[in-house]
Amino acid sequence: MVFGKRAFFGYKVTEEGRTDWFANLPHHEPLTRVQARSVLPERWLHILGNTFAADRTPAAVLLAHSHPADLIIIGALEIMPTAPVWSRGRTVLVGDAAHVPSPSSGQGASLAIESAVELARCLRDLPYRHAFTAYEDLRRDRVTRIIKLAARTNSHKAAGPIARRLRDVIMPIAMKLAKPEKTAWQYNYHIEWDALVSDPATNDQPVPPHGSSASEISQRLGRVPA
Repeated sequence: MVFGKRAFFGYKVTEEGRTDWFANLPHHEPLTRVQARSVLPERWLHILGNTFAADRTPAAVLLAHSHPADLIIIGALEIMPTAPVWSRGRTVLVGDAAHVPSPSSGQGASLAIESAVELARCLRDLPYRHAFTAYEDLRRDRVTRIIKLAARTNSHKAAGPIARRLRDVIMPIAMKLAKPEKTAWQYNYHIEWDALVSDPATNDQPVPPHGSSASEISQRLGRVPA
């Protein structure tokens, strides 16, 4: 990842030796996909080349070796707001339908899987109306926190001249002092599948049959593999 003077650039070298890259180019007004694609790929490569020319990074070289036919133009990055209501009747939203983090979070698929597992726990232990409420209670704080963190990352990509200089001075120091345990809450998240889900209406937990665990109940119902 490269925080350029005028834009953000990211690249990755694949196992086959190919280099994939992307660029977040600020614009005074968001471009629709149609507007962005009305500009020829050759022109976009020229614009991007000029944008990153003054940066001491691999960006300019990678752009110079890119073929216009390989350029994927998508227009503005649009961030959808988190749904204010996650369920209605027997319908419930999961994943991006309920909470859409920015790609900067790197957590879109992970959050969707987590939510699906939590929803399964809730439906296992509670009537569906109470399950939907419990599911949202369990998930909303976490996904909101990650979405806000990603939004802050996005703001750093398009920092102004003063903020950019401060960022470039502080970031190397911050990276050296960074402690992995401070970000573990994002990437080392664990769901206790066997724990019974409390009913949000009464704060009571369902009582499983004598001698049965939550996993055993789910296995008998055919909801998880034995």
